[in-house]
Amino acid sequence: MEYAITKRNNKMNFTQLRCFIYVADNLSFTTAARKLNFSQSAISKNLNDLEKELKTRLLVRNPHKIALTLDGEYFYQVAVNILKEKDNAILNITKSHQKELFGNVNIGLDYSPFERAFLPTLIRQCKPTSFDFTVNYLGDYVSQLTDGKVDIAILSDDIIKSASGLNFVSLISGEFVLMYNANANFDFGKKVSITELKNTCVLVPFTDRSYPSIYHLNQVLCQKLNAENIKTVDNYFLMYDYISATVNQVAIMPNFVVDLNKKGFKYSYLNYSDPFSYGVAYPMHKENDTLFQRIIAILKEIVPTNILPK
Repeated sequence: MEYAITKRNNKMNFTQLRCFIYVADNLSFTTAARKLNFSQSAISKNLNDLEKELKTRLLVRNPHKIALTLDGEYFYQVAVNILKEKDNAILNITKSHQKELFGNVNIGLDYSPFERAFLPTLIRQCKPTSFDFTVNYLGDYVSQLTDGKVDIAILSDDIIKSASGLNFVSLISGEFVLMYNANANFDFGKKVSITELKNTCVLVPFTDRSYPSIYHLNQVLCQKLNAENIKTVDNYFLMYDYISATVNQVAIMPNFVVDLNKKGFKYSYLNYSDPFSYGVAYPMHKENDTLFQRIIAILKEIVPTNILPK
């Protein structure tokens, strides 16, 4: 049993108010003590201290009857309102904290096979946060982030390097890989040079200057290979479809779009250097946002960093 004894300074507190309300509602010290899980002496002590603080009697105590005095009837409503305000304040503060932790977040992304593999885990671990996803194969992420159309973007940092007012958290060091049919007769090692692809049909991601790393690679390929052998593909899912259907083509893609769950494919790293990273971009003014930090922490945990062994 709990013994709720107030301190000697007799300052009014919520426990005193609650004891008074329970006694007034039930007109019984015994019932109030049982419902509050206090001892009867604790109930009496709290009420005596409350009356001393108010300098008035709130209850008429007779051996067989308890009743409210006029001051008691007045103060009963005051006490009820105080506790209601306190409970409402706690509820509102809790809701505001929950909004910080469990809001609605719009994430911009390309939605690659790689992202499809970890996004369900992100959604599950962030419940009850709700997510909207803006898929942008060639979207202007900088303006969408600065204008608030998306809250967070999952992308390569070369897209936003020249932008101001944005933070970037790296998840993966970016590299280009070669993907081809496991039944093909290509004799590729762990690393393949561009010149080894001279007589091969090469599929590359369709892009413009908004994706600098991919755009620069495509320019290099066009310079070093037969341009007629280079085919652009709108998205990475189609690349897998094309490669699965033929043995005489290869596809070049960033390592952070690889789908390791797909069978029947082989991978080699492209011997080509143009440093970039894959990660999360968000506005600087959201740097201390609790929800954003929680999402980034989860992404760091669930996104694999060693995608392909070297």
